[in-house]
Amino acid sequence: MKSMSRGKLGLSGVAVLALLLVVIPPAGAAEGVTREEFVKQAEPICKTNVLANKRIFKGAKAEVKAGKLKLASTHFFRAATAFGRTIRQLAAVPRPPEDEAKLDRWFEVLRDEKRLIEKIGRALAVGDKHRAESYSVDLNRNSNLANNTVLGFGFAYCRIDPSRFG
Repeated sequence: MKSMSRGKLGLSGVAVLALLLVVIPPAGAAEGVTREEFVKQAEPICKTNVLANKRIFKGAKAEVKAGKLKLASTHFFRAATAFGRTIRQLAAVPRPPEDEAKLDRWFEVLRDEKRLIEKIGRALAVGDKHRAESYSVDLNRNSNLANNTVLGFGFAYCRIDPSRFG
């Protein structure tokens, strides 16, 4: 009987120790990144995309005005590919735990942004300028939604500003 109670006590001691190890993080363990650290890591990724888009979209507006819609569509396909890469890089950046839901929503809106850029490209590729303009309006609305989702982050380059490209 004595060994049985000692065995129970020994097991409960191990259980308490295991619980403490789970609840109390080891000294020096990271508690997650801050919003400022996230922004500091994200901004260079966005800056690279903004600069790439300036190169990608160079001449696109003139091509649309000249009626060279199929040629103009290639700019949008290239931009969508670059933006998809940017989204993947941003998604890999460690996120502040308290902003996880907000950033999940932001990434969802950014993916919608990429799809709209592709839709503009497809519309231009088939010569449907009116549909491309309609998608462009949707793109601007979506950009505002993305920006509003992370307004408190103080982004410069990760803030979507369509005027940078045209």
